[in-house]
Amino acid sequence: MERQYAGEGMDLKKYMLCLLRRVPFLLSAVAGGALLGAVVYAVVRTVPESQREYQAFAKVQLDFAADETGEVYQAYNGYTWNDLMGTDPIMNLTLGNLSSDYVREEVETALRAEILSDIRILTVTATTNSAERTDEILGAAVQALESYGAQAKEFLEINAIQTTQAELVVADSRMAQAVLVGAVLGLLLSLFGISLYYVMDDRILVAGDVRKVTNMSFVGYVSGIETWKQDYEANLSYLRKKWGTLFVCEVEKGKPLAEEAFQKMREAGGVVLSLPFGGVHAASVSYIMEQLKTQECELRGVAIRDADEKFLRRYYGWKVSDGKRDTAKV
Repeated sequence: MERQYAGEGMDLKKYMLCLLRRVPFLLSAVAGGALLGAVVYAVVRTVPESQREYQAFAKVQLDFAADETGEVYQAYNGYTWNDLMGTDPIMNLTLGNLSSDYVREEVETALRAEILSDIRILTVTATTNSAERTDEILGAAVQALESYGAQAKEFLEINAIQTTQAELVVADSRMAQAVLVGAVLGLLLSLFGISLYYVMDDRILVAGDVRKVTNMSFVGYVSGIETWKQDYEANLSYLRKKWGTLFVCEVEKGKPLAEEAFQKMREAGGVVLSLPFGGVHAASVSYIMEQLKTQECELRGVAIRDADEKFLRRYYGWKVSDGKRDTAKV
């Protein structure tokens, strides 16, 4: 009787063993994904020369003067200084220290001033797309602050205590994360692809695959393992006693059955299909069975030849020693 193999469940143990054979491919996919992740990250992270940013900063000490009450001025904070840097008179002083090719908008955008902790220490930062212009703007701003400190009544003086040279702004590296993401995606995509392949794959590998196609007897595995060979010959002998002469039809992938073979099968008491291990699909076997039915050939059993002994030992949990199965551990 023909079975509806397409609706049968998936053999998870067979799937895992098949997946185990694909470990080298999975490792290659992981390595390839990691490499691709690194390359993509490097390309995305690379900033064109015209868009690179250079940054320099200066630490400026503020010596506040006392007001009419004798208290030092407390009106200046981080937000106040950031606004003051872009307004008169500090901006005018800054522009006066620069050449004529600098415009106010560029300088205002480049400068930032903030008090991080101590109100007496002002941090001035300059950021542009040119190291030279960054240094020049920062130097001009520091000179402007020193001049402002000498003019404004709120200060005794303002002096720069530290100035750095412009350096390229480098974003935090995420290369390790990119490599990890690439490796995980490589693994997941390869697993998905392999799983999809095996879900669609209906090749005949084990007896369970035969049972998905037909309820005919499984005669056994034709293999060099002595015990398997004995099982196959014993089952074949029993069927011959029951049905008389049997014709063992060795199915070849992509090779149709000849008329001569059909004639011999009709004359015999029955047919045993010998399928190559992993060489034919269930759909193909179903088609052959329809041909046998049309040709009035009686199917008595199915066998699998040229079996992968290592795969079958793992699948059934058999231990083999000196060509014989250790039945005590089955």
